[in-house]
Amino acid sequence: MSRDQILAALRTSLASNRHWLEAEAAKAPHAPPPFVHPPADDLAAQFASELARLEGRAYSVADDAEALDLIGRLLDERSAQQVLAWDLEQIVLPGLAALLAGRGVTLLDAMVQGAERKARLQAIEPAPVCLSGVECAIAESGSLVLVHGPGRPRLASLLAPCHIAVVRRAQLVRGLGEALSLLRARHGAAIFDATSNLTLISGPSRTADIEMTLSLGIHGPPEVHVVLI
Repeated sequence: MSRDQILAALRTSLASNRHWLEAEAAKAPHAPPPFVHPPADDLAAQFASELARLEGRAYSVADDAEALDLIGRLLDERSAQQVLAWDLEQIVLPGLAALLAGRGVTLLDAMVQGAERKARLQAIEPAPVCLSGVECAIAESGSLVLVHGPGRPRLASLLAPCHIAVVRRAQLVRGLGEALSLLRARHGAAIFDATSNLTLISGPSRTADIEMTLSLGIHGPPEVHVVLI
């Protein structure tokens, strides 16, 4: 069977089963079943533990001031003078704009579209840090859930070698089922459409060759730091 025949068969199958697939996606549970509950009620500790297993790092901080101090240290350690970021009002961390301005950090526009796309990508690629918020975070897997759109560009969690994500404890959910329920409640069934832009990030980018030699950072940031407030 040729490559074209295989791809044609896949397209036909997807087209003929589209309504069934959409119906299945819309069946996200309203509450996670008992078997997906973590053994402990401390979702923050579970999230941090799972993220560490993936070679990411979570930092539990007491308040916004401590979060800002930590972000400042992470930026200083990387001598970051440019940052790819969500619109700061989307991150919801009072004082973040003043912190960046005080360090002379330039916020780069990560919305790259149209004829200037290639030139813009080359211009912003040297930025050492990405900075974003999240829609929610999954304790069972140490995963970040990001919904992209206006003010929330995808490159602001993808392009730079270091991704810093700001997560509130109220944004933690137990498992994937609860995350899907939350997404559907906030955004409707359209969040699962083919044109939606939804990303789950479970630790640093990783890939392995046929000999199972693991490499970090091939398809995304090799560092993921989560500031958990």
